[in-house]
Amino acid sequence: MTRTCLSVIAAFCAMVSATPAVSAADGPAFSGSHVLGAEDVERLLLRPACFESLPDPRGWARIESLPIPSNGITLSADLYLPRGEGPWPAVILVPGGFNETELIMLMPHYDAPRLAACGFAAVVFYKRGTGPSGGVYADATFDDFIDDIGSIAKRLAKHPDIDPSRIGVKGGSSGGLFASIAAARYPEISFVVNTSGPIVPREEESNFNIEFAMRSRGYADSLVDQVMPLWKRHHAAWARADTAALQAVAAEIVAKREHYDPDLLPTPYNEVFSDSNLVFMWPVFRSASRDYLVELMTMRKKWLSIYGEKDPIVPVTSCVRNIDALMEASGNDQYAVIVLPGVDHSFFKPGTRDQVPVIRIAANWLTAQVGTQ
Repeated sequence: MTRTCLSVIAAFCAMVSATPAVSAADGPAFSGSHVLGAEDVERLLLRPACFESLPDPRGWARIESLPIPSNGITLSADLYLPRGEGPWPAVILVPGGFNETELIMLMPHYDAPRLAACGFAAVVFYKRGTGPSGGVYADATFDDFIDDIGSIAKRLAKHPDIDPSRIGVKGGSSGGLFASIAAARYPEISFVVNTSGPIVPREEESNFNIEFAMRSRGYADSLVDQVMPLWKRHHAAWARADTAALQAVAAEIVAKREHYDPDLLPTPYNEVFSDSNLVFMWPVFRSASRDYLVELMTMRKKWLSIYGEKDPIVPVTSCVRNIDALMEASGNDQYAVIVLPGVDHSFFKPGTRDQVPVIRIAANWLTAQVGTQ
């Protein structure tokens, strides 16, 4: 470990120790939730002994190509297998983001050898319509992405080197949402790690990050206050799939283009699917009216969710409250939430390149909760 890394971890642990166990960026402390306290977080941040061999590739036995048929297309996937004899628990690493292949594959490629070194088989796959995977990203919905995870879990359950009773998922950002819903939807999946996944209705997430983005870019508060009601009506109409409301909002947007910077206004619904600059968002629009969170009301799986307190994309307070409420409804007590103080959506301290090594938390939690052999 480098001296820089050591100083980052020491500084972060000091922040954790000085922070109330259940604080969040945009709301009061929580009462009665499963948010882990400072001592638990510090233990989970310890460097796992299994990381000591990295980046030596002998930390895992082999990488096996594993094409996955899924609803008419084939996903390109690689299976990282640990050294020694299985069967092994397996973790499906779900890409986040949109269709920026290089960016969204960074975390899966980083995590896979580390998990394999710790005794977990790990699957790295390209989401449909990206990289070498089949399908058309622009035509996809959230259900497609979620069901693709299910197809991978079903394939792993038949693999001779995988323990079918210990197949789980790990995903970040939108991949954290997809991983969590897949865990609820598919019995083959028994545990899930969600990092920065929006466990809120899409409408609420969109309102939150649009307003944050405008204010952080320096637009006057008075200007943001003028246009946010339009954004909220726009998002509400998409959430209801209300064509009449979408038409009415579209007319408002066009009228306001004469008076406002277009970057401050939504794209009218009738222009969304003809704007090639918005292809990355098309699956979001196609899925905007679906309530995915209702599926979590019946999930009884081991579930760890990790958030950055300063997340500008996901409303952390609402996510934690929703997780508590959904797990109370399901009767699931096997879940935990970590809110890391002072860091953003990707667990960087804002304004720096200091990043909390969340893979340590995941590896330590998985070892304790799932076991290796």
